Amino acid sequence: MGIGAGSRARDTERTVGIPAACRLMLFVIMLLAATFSGNIARAQSDASRVFEVRGVSVDAQAATAAQAQAQAIGEGRREAWRRLINRLVPKAQAAGLPPLSDDLLVGLTVGYEVARERTSDVRYLGSLNFRFNPVAVRQYFTSLGVAYAEVASQPVLILPVYNNGSKPLLWDEESPWLAAWLDRANAGGLVPIAVPYGDLADIRDITAVQAVLADREAIMTIAARYGAEQAVVVNARPISIESAGQAVELNLTYVGGIADGQSLVRTVTPDPGNPEADLLSVAARTATSEIQEAWKSENLISPGFETRVTVIVPIASFENWLEVRKGLDQVSSVSRRELLRISRNEALIDVWINGDANQLALALKQKDFLLTETQNGWLLYKEGIELPERYLTAPLVAPLPDAEPVAPPASVAPLILPPLVQ
Repeated sequence: MGIGAGSRARDTERTVGIPAACRLMLFVIMLLAATFSGNIARAQSDASRVFEVRGVSVDAQAATAAQAQAQAIGEGRREAWRRLINRLVPKAQAAGLPPLSDDLLVGLTVGYEVARERTSDVRYLGSLNFRFNPVAVRQYFTSLGVAYAEVASQPVLILPVYNNGSKPLLWDEESPWLAAWLDRANAGGLVPIAVPYGDLADIRDITAVQAVLADREAIMTIAARYGAEQAVVVNARPISIESAGQAVELNLTYVGGIADGQSLVRTVTPDPGNPEADLLSVAARTATSEIQEAWKSENLISPGFETRVTVIVPIASFENWLEVRKGLDQVSSVSRRELLRISRNEALIDVWINGDANQLALALKQKDFLLTETQNGWLLYKEGIELPERYLTAPLVAPLPDAEPVAPPASVAPLILPPLVQ
């Protein structure tokens, strides 16, 4: 027997020799250690994406290269902030936000990184990524009484159907509507938009007629291939109106997800600020904006309030417990969590969320976890696992109190932190 094998054998003997009660205690200690270590080194959360703005193009000239760079960074930071506002805040409220001073904007920024740059003696060109401080941004919104959303959605697949007056076009080469979507710049919103390529696999999965009729089986088949659980059939029809001449009528129909079956109609006219812009490109941007705004309205957080949600977590295994903990850590709107009780089979946790329990359930759904309300409280588990019988029929614990909204102190000042890199 080799050294490694002998060592494993001795470890097995030591484990077998431990009484059952001690082994249970050891398991619980491991669970507790994993819980507290997770609070120290939290998994990468949605905040790393939601509060980061990437690909900000800058171009500045000044007397020296250093001055040009500083000017470019300042202009880029302001553009990044504008994009973050458009991502998190509904349009109606975003339009009324006051301008920020440079000092306050620097305080809301954690730092930046250079993705690409070119310099000369008097000019700086580059592409920068800016990171904003989630706590500082939330407190800034709270100080202004601004509602915002920060829960990132799973990808949504777009099925662009073009009605040219004779037949609906989806994958046809003569469809300019699909081309407009494929050429559309990434909006960087809370809802990742997926546009199909129109390749042979797409043609096999669904036809234009099936998309128009919202054939659920065909739509869910192609959506699954693109990693989406929801699709939006975006019908576009060119029309003429007296006030603007040529226009496009949009009809958006949701299939799957929380908005399943919902639809809306919009009329898109030429952009007054850029009348030469392609009208279908304008329509694609409009449809994207409608999808983003609808998601934000479903996930708005009332400023200044947190909700405590007490959840019961069935523990099937140590790995299952780690999955659940990681899932909570990946939801950026979860401000903190507190372990109340844990055993080999079950944990009870207080979760504090910027929002309410339904918003927490929706956010966890995006991570493939289910949070359901039962007569005994909120039950949290991984989607697809089979729950033990006792969670379906027998009472677990005494009824838990309802989620409690907690108001902040009377005056909340923005938390302004110095940036890591300026």
